[in-house]
Amino acid sequence: MNMKYMKSIIDPGEAVGIMAGQSVGEPSTQMTLNTFHLAGHSAKNVTLGIPRLREIVMTASANIMTPTMTLLLNEEISIEDSEKFAKAISKLTIAELVDTVQVKESIGSGIGHSKAKIYDIEITFFPSEEYTEEYAIETRDVLVALQSKLIPRLVKVTKAEIKKRIDEKKGVKGTTAQPEIGVSVGKVAEAPRGADSEAQPADDDNEDDEDDAKRAAGAQNRGNQVSYEGPDDAEQDIINRQDTPDEDDDEEESSKPAKVTRDVEMKDASDSEDDSDDEIAQDSKAREDDVIGQYEEITKFKFDPKKGVTCNIQLQYDVESPKLLLLPLVEKVLHLSVIQSIPGMGNCVYVEADEAKGDPANVLTDGVNLLAMRDYQDIIKPHSIYTNSIHDMLNLYGVEAARATIVREMDAVFKGHSISVDNRHLNLIGDVMTQSGGFKAFSRNGLVKEASSAFARASFETTVGALKDVVLERGVDNLKSPSSRIVVGRVGTVGTGSFDILAPVA
Repeated sequence: MNMKYMKSIIDPGEAVGIMAGQSVGEPSTQMTLNTFHLAGHSAKNVTLGIPRLREIVMTASANIMTPTMTLLLNEEISIEDSEKFAKAISKLTIAELVDTVQVKESIGSGIGHSKAKIYDIEITFFPSEEYTEEYAIETRDVLVALQSKLIPRLVKVTKAEIKKRIDEKKGVKGTTAQPEIGVSVGKVAEAPRGADSEAQPADDDNEDDEDDAKRAAGAQNRGNQVSYEGPDDAEQDIINRQDTPDEDDDEEESSKPAKVTRDVEMKDASDSEDDSDDEIAQDSKAREDDVIGQYEEITKFKFDPKKGVTCNIQLQYDVESPKLLLLPLVEKVLHLSVIQSIPGMGNCVYVEADEAKGDPANVLTDGVNLLAMRDYQDIIKPHSIYTNSIHDMLNLYGVEAARATIVREMDAVFKGHSISVDNRHLNLIGDVMTQSGGFKAFSRNGLVKEASSAFARASFETTVGALKDVVLERGVDNLKSPSSRIVVGRVGTVGTGSFDILAPVA
């Protein structure tokens, strides 16, 4: 042990920072610039290579591309219950249960209109015994989602589409949409041949195309390079996220409570049939009446939760209203209507234990929500939860856990490409990034911005801007950092320059 300790000690003045940077920077040039998907594992979608290394070191992104959690299961949980748990915490939309969708349009006498456009929507689901077993839900959950999620969205989307088409017809808003059916768009005037065509040679088009291709290629190359004058796309996203709160793609997600999911109970299917068929039928009829009474456009809403096979919805609009292409709208709404979900989480998959590698059975999640997992301590091990999101580990488990995650994630990136990096270099990088108690990136917006040396900030990026700020703030540089000493032409405080030699005066 003493020999191992003595070998690990570095010499005074050793440039450990430069060595750590070189040990990470040189192998990273061997990596490809792609995002990889691990073959043979459909659920394990992770970011590897330079994009992942950039997320950790350069941008310290709070919203990474592929956030995941690994949940270790208790030993007494059976495989069936483990799979049921993984399905119960997964995000499930109505679209995943739908087999076919049909929309029929007709004109007839309507309710509230002498003549009305009638849209009959028939949604055919897979057999109820299949999706209730596959996704660990009940047919009543589907009925609740149809009433509270699908119907309001469908009415809102159709109203917006009708308003949009009316505005287009009146010319209120310009659009590049297709012209209305049966309406003449006039004749397209052809350019006169002669003087104009003679003035421009036939090769101009080809030359223009070549110039455009060169400009596009140059713009793409410039986009792949790091801009030192202004923030790049990733840094701009970080700045925008700091200024504005997060917005979810699903508009209704913001109005939902912090946790929207059903309780996961490990019991037999026969025990869940507590309600009688009459109570289910009465509940279904009450919900149908509620929907028809709440929305004047809805004249029919029929779904039998006992069978759970088809859902019939009828919409009626005035015959003078513009024509609607309703099928794409219905498909869009089906994908946005959520039956069960945990905020921030998507699909979750049960992974069996691998005895050869020594990996225990676990549940792999798409997305991160550490707080929600505290409610399932009877199923998973709460002290063994791991996520690749460094910011989530920092916020809930502290700076030491964030530092350990940085080291582990960087090591995983290099191991994915069969590259070996000394663990001491990774530990040094983790220490520097978390020395302030937070998670700072190696960029001008992170560690360099907080550097005490003015010349060190100026030598990194945006030299003129950094010097201007120092002059305006009347800053002082003590010339102790290697960067500042190089700028003014002094010997660096590394190696033999880290100490002085005193000689006796004769």
